[in-house]
Amino acid sequence: MRQSLAIGLVILLFLMLGMWGQYEISPENLTERFWHSLYEIFVLFGLEGEWTLTTADLPIQIQLTRFFAPLVTLFTLLLIVFREARIAMSNRLVQYRKGNLVVGGLGWRAFQFIQTCERSHKVVAVERDEDSQFVERAREQGVTVIIGDVLDPKIFKQTNLRYATDLVAFTGNDGINVELTLKAREYVRKSHPPNTHLRIHLHANDSNLADRLESYPKFFAEYELAEISFFSVYDLSARIVFRNYPPDLYADVFGQEQVHIALYTFDRMATHILLEAARMCHFRNSSRTRFTIFDIDAVEKEKQLNDEHPHIGEICDFRFLSLRVNGSHDIDDLPTHLLRSVTYHVICNDSDEDSLKVALILRDGLLKREGCNSPIMVRMQQSSGLAQLLESNTGDPEIPDGLYPFGMLDQVLDLDNIINDRLDRLAKIINGIYMTDPSDIGDNIPLDNVQRDWNDLKEFKRKQNRMQADHIEVKLRAIRCSTDAKSPSGFAFADDEVELLSSMEQERWVSTQRYAGWTYGPKKVEDAKVNPKLVPWEKKPMQERESESRLIKIQPAVFAQHEGVYFCRQLIIGVTGHRLHKLDIDNPSLIGGIENVLAELKRKYEGRKIIVMSPLAEGADRLVAKIAVEQIGAVLWVPLPLPFDIYATDFTSVDSEEEFKRLVGKAEHYFELPMKFGTQEQLSLPDDVSSNEMRNQQYALAGAYIVERSHELIAVWDGQPEDGTGGTAQVVRWRKAGKVDPQYANNAEFFQRPEMTEPLIISP
Repeated sequence: MRQSLAIGLVILLFLMLGMWGQYEISPENLTERFWHSLYEIFVLFGLEGEWTLTTADLPIQIQLTRFFAPLVTLFTLLLIVFREARIAMSNRLVQYRKGNLVVGGLGWRAFQFIQTCERSHKVVAVERDEDSQFVERAREQGVTVIIGDVLDPKIFKQTNLRYATDLVAFTGNDGINVELTLKAREYVRKSHPPNTHLRIHLHANDSNLADRLESYPKFFAEYELAEISFFSVYDLSARIVFRNYPPDLYADVFGQEQVHIALYTFDRMATHILLEAARMCHFRNSSRTRFTIFDIDAVEKEKQLNDEHPHIGEICDFRFLSLRVNGSHDIDDLPTHLLRSVTYHVICNDSDEDSLKVALILRDGLLKREGCNSPIMVRMQQSSGLAQLLESNTGDPEIPDGLYPFGMLDQVLDLDNIINDRLDRLAKIINGIYMTDPSDIGDNIPLDNVQRDWNDLKEFKRKQNRMQADHIEVKLRAIRCSTDAKSPSGFAFADDEVELLSSMEQERWVSTQRYAGWTYGPKKVEDAKVNPKLVPWEKKPMQERESESRLIKIQPAVFAQHEGVYFCRQLIIGVTGHRLHKLDIDNPSLIGGIENVLAELKRKYEGRKIIVMSPLAEGADRLVAKIAVEQIGAVLWVPLPLPFDIYATDFTSVDSEEEFKRLVGKAEHYFELPMKFGTQEQLSLPDDVSSNEMRNQQYALAGAYIVERSHELIAVWDGQPEDGTGGTAQVVRWRKAGKVDPQYANNAEFFQRPEMTEPLIISP
């Protein structure tokens, strides 16, 4: 494409130069004989320039065109010949190249996937339609594209499939994908390649078919020869949205006892959101995830869900309501108590335009109610276009508007998401831990045995291990831990943490088993799907509990040793302090005091992931946050006391507002606290009326959240007594007392509560 454009521009350049020469010969050539003059210039590209011999004193423009036009023609022909020769040579050499990543089908989704692959992956795409727009675009990126039927055994040979590492099926038809899998496995088996293991990844349009095939052993036979797995845009989007925007985090911010997700338009995307949450949203407080589903065909969609997933009601709560959001009146009709209980809205419309329209209508309606401003996840097809209105690129200035895009194909169809080596490796290690006697596990866990045992597993059991590996981050969040690329020294779970994590894992496992149709019975009957272990953690025999607790306890050491995945504790540093009218942010003594306190905290809590939690109000909030990020590599979390449009009215300048946006753009998470003390209209009123006190109460709510959720609290405080609501003195008093005033308390129990240490006071 780029070569064609360049050639076209060169030809156009010489055409224009030639026409300029025609004008120099006679201006009438461009008026009375325009097409004849243009023809005369065109024939110069074909070495037909006799007419120039009859013209005396040719202008320099014509001379240049006469000389270079044939060269352009010759160069173009050489490029075409060379290009075809290069393509033919590249296609032929592929069959001698080992380690290919073969992509079957080259449509839009496959092209998105290919763009995330590095050149080192040796991508080979197979497409039967030579005229597909993505053929040339893929070749321009250095991808070898072979034209042919992906089901043809000749194509298997041409792509050297027997020595390929991965086959990714994007044909767009589940039947063809399955047929391709079976033929590819048979080809590899017959060719007897030594020491090879082909991984086949099938894009599944119908997730129900994928679920059924996972319990069909014949489809997953000879796993050691060809490893088969399914993926879909919908599954990946659901996993990624919960990974990037943890629903338990937002439920905690809103002080709720239950994650409550509202789904708008119940299509395939919404179904996968529900299923992913039901299987993976198992939290510290053991609450069931709740769904409210808005769809104009609610009755029909509810019946369809129950027919396709008959056991889903055993592991989550859901309610269908007939509604299509076309205008603000649709939101106005919903009861406030329902909207206030929602912790997470998800809009799943097919088009970006419809999704954004509904999001804006919903956001406007939520801001009219007290305590209803929970976050809105908006499905978008591409990161470009309308999605740019909702979120900037990582690190760029961000306007925190409570709208979060997800599901963009150029992010979902990523190499790491589809060919997820890390998740499978973690799953194999988990399987190895459970297959090995805990008393034998030391520095030399027999990973060869783990690999053999993994290959012998049924696919649904391998999937259980993957789901357990995927749930690790949820468990770690519950005890204020996370994974890190660095190795903290001496990490180990405390006994109460082991008990909690074991209980959470048992609850997750029981839920997935019940979803698959298993029931409790005193004796295990595989064919009848009866299992005596389908009981709460507390009712398991003590011997089993002790054994499984030991397995949880050794996970950090095993993961660190064999996969380089390190568990680490979080240190959440809360920030409170005076605004600009009470301190000089350029004061060297103040800056030095903050730097010393942060350095001491980093030394005291060596090996922890440091999180600074600051609302980023003008003054101490921003100063401490900036120093923490720059000096000790802290991660930034931003609890907003008010929606941005209202919050920004308290900033003193445009530069201050831009600084705030830059800091939010660097944050790992930002989240609005519930508008507990007023609606958008009430909180936006001038300061000389009651809204001033309402806003102060919102600031106090943010301060209370920081007090209750931080391990250490830095307070830039002048020591003066309280002079109103929401000030630094009030926050310091709460911290010293070890509790906040009841109207600001947050009773959510999704995460382990830190002990309230004495505040670290820095004089301004």
